[in-house]
Amino acid sequence: MKISERTKSRWAAYFGGATVVASLLLVAWEIRQNTVALTAQSLQDLNAMANEILMTAAESSQLSEVLVKGDEDLSALTGAERSQYWAYNYGVINAMDAAFGFYEKGILDEADYSGWRRYTCDYLSDPSVRVIWDEDKATFGTEFSAYVEAECGF
Repeated sequence: MKISERTKSRWAAYFGGATVVASLLLVAWEIRQNTVALTAQSLQDLNAMANEILMTAAESSQLSEVLVKGDEDLSALTGAERSQYWAYNYGVINAMDAAFGFYEKGILDEADYSGWRRYTCDYLSDPSVRVIWDEDKATFGTEFSAYVEAECGF
């Protein structure tokens, strides 16, 4: 049985179309895998950054004393202590800003961000930390500043 050229062309077109569809499905699957990997890596990096900041205070009794003293009365800090207090709290707020940025870009979903959401308002409600926030909020992302104002009320 002889196959006509027309039939051969149809089969070639079908095969070509199926190959294109299969290739697109493979690319979609790879993009999905990369997105999952990016999300996991971003969350891991964010948590590592936050843990590093928190461990700094846990490992330094001097810094811990400065943080307690600053939380009680920011005006009681010496110049050097205020710099330490500012740097530590700025780092924490910076981690919150990063978490918000990941959330806004869809890297963190609501479940991953919910703890950060609650922690942001709780942390920034401390009067001494609020002084730092009020002084330096312009140095953070404008979307994060707007979010804090809407979500936390300040």
